[in-house]
Amino acid sequence: MSAGPPTAAPTVGVATLIDELLLEQQQLTAVERFAQKHENATEPALAKHYRSLIPLNRPGEGEQYGFEVDLEACSGCKACVSACHSLNGLDESESWRDVGTLVGKGGDGSTQQTVTTACHHCADPACANGCPTLAYEKDSETGIVRHLDDQCMGCRYCELKCPYEVPKYNERLGIVRKCDLCQSRLAVGEAPACVQACPNEAIRITIVTESEILERSGSDDHLLPGTIESDYTRPSTRFVNLDHDDSLEPADADRVRPAHGHFPLAWMLALTQVGAGLFLGCFLWSFLGGEPVSRLGLFSALGISFAGLGGSILHLGRPTQAWRAFLGWRRSWLSREILVFGPWSGAMACFGASVFLGLPEWIQHSLGATGSVFGILGVFCSVMVYADTRRPFWSFPLGSLRFFGAMAGAAFLLSPWPWLALVFRLPALVFDAGVFTGWIDRFPVSTRLFCGPLRRWNGLRLLGESVFLIGLTFSGNAAGFLIAVAGMVIAEVLARSLFFQAVDEPRMPGAVKARESH
Repeated sequence: MSAGPPTAAPTVGVATLIDELLLEQQQLTAVERFAQKHENATEPALAKHYRSLIPLNRPGEGEQYGFEVDLEACSGCKACVSACHSLNGLDESESWRDVGTLVGKGGDGSTQQTVTTACHHCADPACANGCPTLAYEKDSETGIVRHLDDQCMGCRYCELKCPYEVPKYNERLGIVRKCDLCQSRLAVGEAPACVQACPNEAIRITIVTESEILERSGSDDHLLPGTIESDYTRPSTRFVNLDHDDSLEPADADRVRPAHGHFPLAWMLALTQVGAGLFLGCFLWSFLGGEPVSRLGLFSALGISFAGLGGSILHLGRPTQAWRAFLGWRRSWLSREILVFGPWSGAMACFGASVFLGLPEWIQHSLGATGSVFGILGVFCSVMVYADTRRPFWSFPLGSLRFFGAMAGAAFLLSPWPWLALVFRLPALVFDAGVFTGWIDRFPVSTRLFCGPLRRWNGLRLLGESVFLIGLTFSGNAAGFLIAVAGMVIAEVLARSLFFQAVDEPRMPGAVKARESH
């Protein structure tokens, strides 16, 4: 039997080029494996870790979102601060979440709790109530208070209105920005950055009812020790496991640091008040005495007033958006102030033109009366702008003492009794002297600021007052009048700067290291 033809042995372990390419396609990189794993995912990868930290349902009628912070769980690691900064793309020096400390009054560390805090998405947000451009809105479905960056003109009034230091000014952008509760994340069932990042689950999002917020926001209720009365804004944040030690206070309760000087605002306030007073004096004493209007006084009033109004633009981070300032007139005193100063400046300019053109007296008197009334209304609005912040140092009586005192003093410089200018300005000087010496003990922080970091400012103000008195001594001639006006302007600008810097700002608890600032 003959053997068949020989057959080739099968090749073992030898692959063609096609086999090698097919094998390579099956070996995915880490990035490709990650993409494949998440391609068909129906929820975020870490959802199982934070589902208990956010509500399963959206707020219903009469409800809104709010933070709940467990003070016993918070360790002060600032992971929430870092996550908020990173995931919101904030600038290097920008932060929407802060961490502070509550300690026993003795400061020995026997009682200490760490506090993490951001926007409280208040039921009655002071920032939105004060914004002249309507750059804030409270979402009707979620209760989240959002800042509309494109509508902000950078006036920073919301910083003064908010008692919790929530709005933060961005120098690069020229606007204010703040926490929006990571609204876009919540909308798709994902927790905010701070909630996800906290290793101790100290922060969670809850649904709170309007009635619950009202119940814990009475005039005697405070969000935390050392904070303002909650009935001002009605914050939705709830801090749990707060130590009931009656001596608990913010770690930085003894901090003495001047507030922002807002020099353009100090300039605007001082010059508009002095200018309004000079204009009132020009019209009033001419009208009552039947004599021609003092052209030197009128020229001084117009020059000082328009210099003040022009200088206010320097305070805005985005001056091109200033045209929006009238939008909030229904609820913002700043918007009302701006609206009043518009016709005031127009009436002053027309009055000046009528005097220099020699128009009939009834026209001059009508324009003079109109300008005087709007000037008084403007100063009243200026008082309310700051009284509305609920800062005791800026209360309505004290604001009126300062602002209307400056206006009345300027008006009497042109009267037959120029020394009355000192009489009307004296109460504000006496008050500040009382705070400086501690004789008025209602403002201990302001006293310490006056006697410490602001001592030189007080000295410069007294120098301005000395120039004013020298001019007042020779007020019978033009040179004396101009010297008195110059001294008054210098003194009032410095007084308004002290008005801003010496205020005791309401705030959330700060860090322990701030106690070293004395």
